[in-house]
Amino acid sequence: MNRQLQDPYVKLAKSEQFRARSSFKLIELIDKHRLVPKSADMCVVDCGAAPGGWSQVIARRFEAKAYGGERIIAVDLMDMQPIPGVHFIQGDFLEQSVKDQVQDALAGRRVGLLLSDMAPSFTGHHSTDAARTMNLCEGVLAFAHQFLACGGNLVLKFFMGGGEAELRRALKESFDRVAVEKPDASRKQSSE
Repeated sequence: MNRQLQDPYVKLAKSEQFRARSSFKLIELIDKHRLVPKSADMCVVDCGAAPGGWSQVIARRFEAKAYGGERIIAVDLMDMQPIPGVHFIQGDFLEQSVKDQVQDALAGRRVGLLLSDMAPSFTGHHSTDAARTMNLCEGVLAFAHQFLACGGNLVLKFFMGGGEAELRRALKESFDRVAVEKPDASRKQSSE
């Protein structure tokens, strides 16, 4: 708890009214790689969105560009407090009923950016946790194959420690460019 209270990104998130310190990880990646879609018909899907820090970042970036409508679709198993300009779907992004809801919310628009800051509930058993993390990543990649527009971007959090070589190979087969980053806002001791 003390680490959390002393964390400069926690303090910064509070002062800038972000819901999570992880918002600054996404800000760094967006600024470095220019990830926000420029086309007015492009949407962003945030898988595993709760509590909503990444959706807030995207909503602020879209607002600054004066795009209208709910162009951000946030999906999570847990409930999330509303964010202006964000369409929230509660459920498992891997279930067909949730995919159907995403398709309806897209209303014919394309996904230019797919985000995933998800992590499974950790058990403390390293190989089990690594396998569960990779299963989530594989699910996000399958979701990307279904929804991401040609030339779109994917930001996917994963943890080092098992399966990342296979994940990188799968990403390189699907995308023109793959960059592995550890943003400054990521805790140094974290294996993400």
